[in-house]
Amino acid sequence: MSADQLVRVTVCAKRNPKLTEDEFNEHWANKHGPLISGWLKTYGCVKYVQSYEDFERAYEDEYYLNIVKKDEEFLFDMLSLAITTGVERAVIEDGKTKSYIVCNMGSIDQPLNGKILLITGGASGIGLSLTKQAHEIGAKILVADLKTTSDFDTFAAGKDNIVYVQSDVTKWADFDRMFAACEKKWNDVPDAYGICAGLFDPPFSNFWQDPEQDKGYMQVDVNVNHPVKLTRLAMRKSLSRGKRASHAIVGFVKSLATTESLTGVKITSLCPAGVFTPLFDAAKIKQFSASADRYLTADTCAKHLLDLLQKKEYPCGTQLEVTMNGSRVIPEWNVSPPEGSGTGQEAMSEEFLSNLMGPAREACEKDKASAKL
Repeated sequence: MSADQLVRVTVCAKRNPKLTEDEFNEHWANKHGPLISGWLKTYGCVKYVQSYEDFERAYEDEYYLNIVKKDEEFLFDMLSLAITTGVERAVIEDGKTKSYIVCNMGSIDQPLNGKILLITGGASGIGLSLTKQAHEIGAKILVADLKTTSDFDTFAAGKDNIVYVQSDVTKWADFDRMFAACEKKWNDVPDAYGICAGLFDPPFSNFWQDPEQDKGYMQVDVNVNHPVKLTRLAMRKSLSRGKRASHAIVGFVKSLATTESLTGVKITSLCPAGVFTPLFDAAKIKQFSASADRYLTADTCAKHLLDLLQKKEYPCGTQLEVTMNGSRVIPEWNVSPPEGSGTGQEAMSEEFLSNLMGPAREACEKDKASAKL
């Protein structure tokens, strides 16, 4: 077993107040210490564990539930129990981490077989492709979307491990509905998240077509605020259950690169070139001169999303660029621009530029016509 496959897990709890310190120490030395050491060794869990799943399995077996757990309840205040991953030493008071020393923790593979995956926007486009591919590898899938599609309904029919919850990601209260549906179905919170819900310059939330009576841009709420808020909730929910589990988004993900050892949550993002999804209506196809042969497919993006979620070579903070020319991990500094069709770097004809700038030109002409001179 190599060092980069190991995860440090720290379990802390307060002494049972009914016991004196001497009684606690004597019981630990003569009974509980040998008892827990022998039990954990059967799972290969002594100082480090190979995966958090191994650690969880040890706490689910009959020997633990019938013997070890009863001894723990005698020795500890179980309400004060706290678990951290990737921490060498921690000071915990009343179930809250007061201070810690982070140890080096290598990234590990995190297969989704049997795990819960929450996908926003999972009923169409890239999200639907992710739903299909994740189901093929045995994941339990919670799809959160405004509405279903006929393609999703057909695929999900009769599949007990795919659950749909109607939700609007611009309404933070709907996030609670997602987690409630997950806990009702599987009595747990998600192990992984595929944040796929997005808007593509719709007329009702557009820089150039901005209704003055609206309070803000829904596009920002969906494409920026929703991923940021759901990431925060993922951390909170995972920690509370003891689980491991645009430029604004790029910067956000990069800023969290060092947090995995503290939260047990790996945060990555996919940065694809143009993707030919249902978001491209007739007007958008004309504006961006889009065509299926020059753009990525949703299936290609979903495949790379699954890699980001599962493979250890993509640690927390990874930005994976995908274009028609291939993929690369975007480096921290001195980033060369993407290449190939659908990236915005290809040669642009006069017609291409005219179509691209059409909405902006029309909005400016309208502003000029209505201006008071």
